Amino acid sequence: STGSPCSMRMGLGASTEASDLDAQLDDVINREYGFRVHRVEVGSPGELAGLQSILDYIVVANGVRLDADDGTFVQMISESVNQEIVCTVFNTHTMRTRETVLVPRSDWGGGGLLGVTIRFDIARPLEKHTLHVLDVYPSSPASAAGLDGHNDYVLGVGDLLFDGPDEFGEIVAYNTGRMVRLYVYNVRTEAVREVPITPDQDWGGNGCLGCGVGSGYLHQLPRRRSQPPVALPSASPPAAAPPPPPVAPAAAVAVSHPSQPRDDAPPPPSAPPGPADAPLPSPLEPASVPQAGLGATSSATPDTYSNPALVPTSAA
Repeated sequence: STGSPCSMRMGLGASTEASDLDAQLDDVINREYGFRVHRVEVGSPGELAGLQSILDYIVVANGVRLDADDGTFVQMISESVNQEIVCTVFNTHTMRTRETVLVPRSDWGGGGLLGVTIRFDIARPLEKHTLHVLDVYPSSPASAAGLDGHNDYVLGVGDLLFDGPDEFGEIVAYNTGRMVRLYVYNVRTEAVREVPITPDQDWGGNGCLGCGVGSGYLHQLPRRRSQPPVALPSASPPAAAPPPPPVAPAAAVAVSHPSQPRDDAPPPPSAPPGPADAPLPSPLEPASVPQAGLGATSSATPDTYSNPALVPTSAA
């Protein structure tokens, strides 16, 4: 709720260290609301702002806490064409907040002012809707779609965050013969991409995707290798550095420029060239756990934006 300690931290506080993640999980996940980012169009203002599908929740805009789906954020976007909207974004992977700037535009070349699809929702625990892609079989729909075995993680299907491998299998089986859109995180690129895929029971192997998936502790999304999002600045300014000690007249051979180091000592030797960038890690070896089957059938609605809920509706 607005004004609660958690809301203030999500809106204004600095990122926590790893030792504080448990407390932040208790306070944010399954308690706080925001606008979850789904589709991000290429070249859109949303992509320029660095929004990441599924993992990002927009929780503050221009100082307003977005904890209710009351039209405030939509109105703010429509009234801020070609103007900056300073947003605080909470990421369920890094468990940190960062600040970014959205500039709504009608001339960016696509639909909408931001080119993103957002959905108001509670912050969901990432492990509940993460499936690790294991073996990808040749000539399968998964192979044709470019899934990267042991390095890809499925985070969502269309506008739905599934709850475990069984529900994922039901959704996929219901959409057999129809293209669905997977949101997939790759540990090599550390980015989320869209993967169009068409489930097919007759591709020549088991299941309708032709890949194994794993869930649970051994298949959690690994921590990022790269630097996490920058923490929001604290309210207090940094302390000024102390002035350098005065230089004795005998040692002062030149007057140093304010932007340059003192000249009373020879310049340090150039640093040797650094080592080459470390290669990307090799694909992870498959864990010795059962692979979730994707052959279950159940009724669900198609993967479309006009009907985002991919769950069955009973007849009246």
